Amino acid sequence: MVAELVHPLGGGVEEPPKPKAQQAPPKRRVAVLDGLRGFAAIGVLLTHSSYAAGIMDVGTKKGWPVFDWLTVGLTVTLAPFFLLSGMLLYRSFARATFAGTSRPPLVPFFVRRGLRILPAYWVFVAITMVTLNLTAITGPWYVLRPMLLLHYFVGIDNAYYPGLEITWSVVTEVTFYLLLPIGAWLITKYARRVTDPARQLRRIIWSLSPFILLGLGWEVYTHLPSMGQYPIQMSWPPGFLGLMAIGMMFGALSAYYEVTGKEPWIYRLAAKSPLSWWAAALAVYILNCVKPLQAGPSGDWPPISQALMDHALFLLFAVLVTVPLIAPSARSRLMDGLLGNKVSAFLGRISFGVYLWHFPMMYFAFRMGSLFGNPTQQMDAVIGTVNAWQLLGEVLVGSIILATLSHYLIERPAGRLGGRLVRSGAPTATL
Repeated sequence: MVAELVHPLGGGVEEPPKPKAQQAPPKRRVAVLDGLRGFAAIGVLLTHSSYAAGIMDVGTKKGWPVFDWLTVGLTVTLAPFFLLSGMLLYRSFARATFAGTSRPPLVPFFVRRGLRILPAYWVFVAITMVTLNLTAITGPWYVLRPMLLLHYFVGIDNAYYPGLEITWSVVTEVTFYLLLPIGAWLITKYARRVTDPARQLRRIIWSLSPFILLGLGWEVYTHLPSMGQYPIQMSWPPGFLGLMAIGMMFGALSAYYEVTGKEPWIYRLAAKSPLSWWAAALAVYILNCVKPLQAGPSGDWPPISQALMDHALFLLFAVLVTVPLIAPSARSRLMDGLLGNKVSAFLGRISFGVYLWHFPMMYFAFRMGSLFGNPTQQMDAVIGTVNAWQLLGEVLVGSIILATLSHYLIERPAGRLGGRLVRSGAPTATL
């Protein structure tokens, strides 16, 4: 999954000359952001697998000492996905704002985004329907709902889709893709009322700030006692627009640097001591492990106070992990070695598949579903009923194998098709 942070994404429009220092941006950023995606995908996989394996405390079921809170803390690894998506997709729109050029063309944007996500997703849904949900299918609409990304909005009271629980994030991402050009157009109109790029940057950041508050407000709403536990609304896009808005802010900062050659202060700060940012991210992870406003670390539904803290920690973790990787003058051998190696980069390229397939693999590990000749139960009913190491091994290895097949057989061919259909440079990013 290539994160095109350093490549020109001008959308086929004439671009102003870059400052001399920016003529050959370092390619290491592509590799380290791929590596970050790889680590994030494995972190999400371990979080859910540990929950299913009974390693976490869940309800009255006690997990493993120490490992229970270590795995609970891994929930923060989901956050960088959304921040990177907002940053990489908005960056070329912001660049056009600062440069005074026309916006990136929308047809290539939508074609490439659709071909990057939907073919692999549709194959995933089709296989999951046959292997896990075949006996539950009541008609065409049961299958069309997830195919059309409507299963978290329409008919949610009478359809439970084993194996598709994680696809709420695909719905959120696609919603963001649809809204981004509209939001970018409105922000550009406001920002271009002034001509100074520094003032334009401030207007962009102020325009995006309310979405951070929206995310916090949505967290309160979904954790009200009247909503019950795990309401479907917790998976709706408003709760994650704050992360994407912060990503868009960093996309604007990077675009500002490209056009003006002036490095924003937060990037200069990260360049002074990149590892201190990761040390702070580690502290955030530990705080997320402890769950101080909840009755101990567990996979249970949190109260409003802990939910708000979790949300804030998600935002902070994503920023602390990502900024040292995107700051133009920041360098760290440790970061390059950990995230820029071939294994990490490969995991990043297949991370969309790992993210999708690890949930069905958990059901396969429990031998549940139509593939095994029995109805699929919800995960909560079978927590800890198989050997934990066996489950973790099957999910990890199986997800990587299926994600690799998806990458080479579906995602890369679809990407090449997108390149042939639309040859102008449209903004790209991945989940």
